[in-house]
Amino acid sequence: MTQQKMRFLISATAFILVMTSLPVAQIKTRWTLLPETEADHAKQLCSRPGPPKFQATWKPTESDIQTMESRLSRISRLRTRSGIVGVQIEHPDRYYRQYLGIIIDGHKFIFINAFCDDKPPEFWRETLIDVCDGGCSWGVVYTVATGKFSHLEMNGVA
Repeated sequence: MTQQKMRFLISATAFILVMTSLPVAQIKTRWTLLPETEADHAKQLCSRPGPPKFQATWKPTESDIQTMESRLSRISRLRTRSGIVGVQIEHPDRYYRQYLGIIIDGHKFIFINAFCDDKPPEFWRETLIDVCDGGCSWGVVYTVATGKFSHLEMNGVA
């Protein structure tokens, strides 16, 4: 086999490996940016307050999300304000997280709707998950301009 054919085969094999691993990596990702149409469902959650009253939605950029993701551990400094009051979220990165871009008084925020589940429903990447009663679901608001999290709310005990 010629050196040129060998390089081609190695390159083709590497390309195939990368392309076939992408869907697996996407499946393992614990976050998703929900369609803006799901924002109305976040206004009235059944077991905890949703985000503060917002006037519009927006689509966060990949950079906005990467920056927020790099700061997720800061959520563990907050204490819940409703449901089980005073609780802290120790490892927010271990939850499935749904992101919605919202606008409040002209400022951009990202609402995080989080839930734990061994195997989330197939539709969790397109539809807001609203866990009623207990469970380990929580929500928090991220301020894009300041990089701060606030309004941590957790579902109550069933």
